[in-house]
Formats: sequence, C-alpha cells, structure tokens
Amino acid sequence: MKKIDPDVFIKSDKPEEVIVGILAGKFKDKPQTIEKVRKRIVEIVKDEKEIAKYIDSISFLAGLFDIKIEVKPMPIQVDIRKTFLYKWGEEEGEKRGFEKGKQEGLKEGKQEGLKEGLKKAILLDAEAKFGLSKARKIKKLLNKINDINRLEKIKREIIRAETWENFVRSIKNSNSKNKI
Repeated sequence: MKKIDPDVFIKSDKPEEVIVGILAGKFKDKPQTIEKVRKRIVEIVKDEKEIAKYIDSISFLAGLFDIKIEVKPMPIQVDIRKTFLYKWGEEEGEKRGFEKGKQEGLKEGKQEGLKEGLKKAILLDAEAKFGLSKARKIKKLLNKINDINRLEKIKREIIRAETWENFVRSIKNSNSKNKI
C-alpha cells in the first residue's frame, strides 16, 4: 500500500474506496491524505448520517497512525452523539456503572446543598435574633458540623431560644465538645 498513490482512491465516487486512500501512500504524508479524504467524503456524500459514519471511519484510521484530526468548520454539521465512538463510550460507561456514580454524585450534591442551606439559615436566624457579632461566633462552629440531623437540631434550638445564653446552653448540652 505504501507504493500506491492515495489519490487513486481519493478520486473515486465511492466513499468506501475514498477511505481506503488513508491506507495508501507514505506515512509522512498521512495528515494531508486524511484531510483530502475528509474533504472528498463531504463532497460526495450528501446524507448527514452517512457522513457521520464515514467520519467515524476516518477518525478510527487516523488513530491507527497516531494522527489527531482537527475539527474545522465543515459545510455540514455532524451530531457527535450519533457517531459510533460516542455510542461506544456511552455503552462502556454504562457497563462500568457511570450512571450509578452520576446518581450517587447527585445525591451527595443534594446533601451538601442541604447542609449549606441549613448553616446559612441558622446564621441568618442568629443575626436577626441576636445580632451580627453573635452570628459570627457560631459560624466557626457551624463550619465544623457536617451532620444534617445536628444542623436541624441547632436550627430548631435557635428558633426556640429566647436569649443568646439559652441558645448557647442548649447547644452545649446537646454536644459538649463544641464551644461557642
């Protein structure tokens, strides 16, 4: 194949023959050959799905020669989600449990959002009820707490407390390790 001129294949009106042109010719000329093949496919194939199929083949063959294809604006647009490489990647991801991981990540994200929301609500309540300086005092404590149940308990206590001292006492009684 090294001795055959790639243009012999590239001039063909059959897309399959054009793609075989990638295998012909010298290794040093592969990037130019691949670009010629890509342009020729776009010229002779009119259906977007067919073009996507052939672009997949071109990408695959280019990868065999360790050549990266730069995507430049083409006269048509190819939906990458319809290409075999994309579909293969999706299937592999599903096999490896990426969807499960994604769901777990969403669940963890919701939990983190709830924690941050509770902390912010507690700080706003403390500021409204006891002033900014008191709210700043409990901010450090809240940053150390990652238990949603504990944060909910503090939220209830700040609503019930009539004085700062009552609030501090209720927090200390429920968890003597943390000091305000």
